[in-house]
Amino acid sequence: MEVPYGATSSGRLSDDAVQLLLETGPKAAPCRFLEIGAGSGLFAKLFLDMLKAQAPEIYRDCTYVLTDGNANMLTSLAEYGVLADHADHIETRVFDAGAPWPADFTSAFDGVFGSYILDSLPVDFLMTGKSGIQRMEARCTLPKPDPALASALKTPGFSHLTPFLNTAKNLGIQTRYVKAPSLPFANSIGLAEDADTPMVHCFGALACVENIAKSLRPNGFAMLSDYGTLIPREPSDLIEFQNFGASAANAVNFHQLDAHFESGPTAYIKPETEEGHLITRVLYNGPSGDLADLVDLLFGEVRQQALRLPVEAARDMLRGNAFQSARRLYSKAMELQPQNWALAEEVAELLLLPEGDFEGAKALAEFALGLNPLAPGLHRIVAESCYEAGNMEGAKAALETCLRYFGDTAQARLLQAKLEIENEQFEAALIAIAQGMAADAEADYRDSLIALQTDILSLISHKARNDLLADVNRTRALDNLPL
Repeated sequence: MEVPYGATSSGRLSDDAVQLLLETGPKAAPCRFLEIGAGSGLFAKLFLDMLKAQAPEIYRDCTYVLTDGNANMLTSLAEYGVLADHADHIETRVFDAGAPWPADFTSAFDGVFGSYILDSLPVDFLMTGKSGIQRMEARCTLPKPDPALASALKTPGFSHLTPFLNTAKNLGIQTRYVKAPSLPFANSIGLAEDADTPMVHCFGALACVENIAKSLRPNGFAMLSDYGTLIPREPSDLIEFQNFGASAANAVNFHQLDAHFESGPTAYIKPETEEGHLITRVLYNGPSGDLADLVDLLFGEVRQQALRLPVEAARDMLRGNAFQSARRLYSKAMELQPQNWALAEEVAELLLLPEGDFEGAKALAEFALGLNPLAPGLHRIVAESCYEAGNMEGAKAALETCLRYFGDTAQARLLQAKLEIENEQFEAALIAIAQGMAADAEADYRDSLIALQTDILSLISHKARNDLLADVNRTRALDNLPL
């Protein structure tokens, strides 16, 4: 719950992107948007939902170019129909943001969006200071030679290495720093004044942001977000292997980005103060004064705390079993974030248990599924609500969808076992219990699973006894029958 992955796909940033678009002045129609690393497509879906509602005149003729480095992700988007409602406005493209950008992307977009993409681009780990710039080199070692792995590593690509994944736990890592005569974006590397200091040199992110700046039309903007630390770190913090500055991401040093782009030809805007959980930067191909106040309002510390604190207070109330107080705080949080499907799922879970408001839980989960139809947890809540209401067919259908969308959790398997019991499919119920035990990594549901398993074994024993008695009764001598 501490890393804000949900922030990028919950609707918060999609809504913020629409507000930035409406604030950045007139655009040359029709508008074109680019998303780098679209993943599940939820950011695009919610952005286009909100754009259609708030600015239908822009939405009507716009094109949204959806990209990802993995072709399978784009295939999955089509398979699950995430963007079916906006199909006429979508173009898809396999695109590696770390490679040279295609010529047709230059001055092509009114909005560019990237969430959790900068941290996946190439980096160097450096040691800087009076000794100059040294680059970390690393190698992995195995306790004993593995000829099959050695052979596989000589073949280009990665997919064929899957059989060797379990080898990772046996790897040792050896590192050393060596003089680096030349590095990309060397002018962005600041030397420490005193002792040698490690740093992340995020040259992949630097190159990507430069390409993004070149891709913007007049009055075009880019919104880039990545997750940060709970307590933002200073550049001087010494962390072996990783020194993230204001970001906990492995491959982005926001201190370096801020210093490199603050005087560039494209306005590079950040909040005056920020909380540090989620880091957002905005590029604008126009005068920065027109946008700085809005960037601070949307992504600054005050607003981020206003969004986060009611949720954290509600969770504290839950820990103290103050359920009604938690419900009021969650209601306040939902008022602030009405498009946040992840928050709606959290509230629906409260309504389901311990509140026992099954109709309310189902209604809220179905509302949130309108925002994110791929959330397995929401389908599970619908299934549990149907089960409690006696709607077994509805429960079965929702649970099947949950499991299809990677919802293999202890909770889902517990419900599956209950549904199998209703149909007297005891063997299938025991299999579901076993799958639930395997999925219950934190042992949160172990007692419930074991208790249900005991009940199932008792039912099996009872059924066997009844079957045996029935068989005996068929052959028992019947005395004193009337003539």
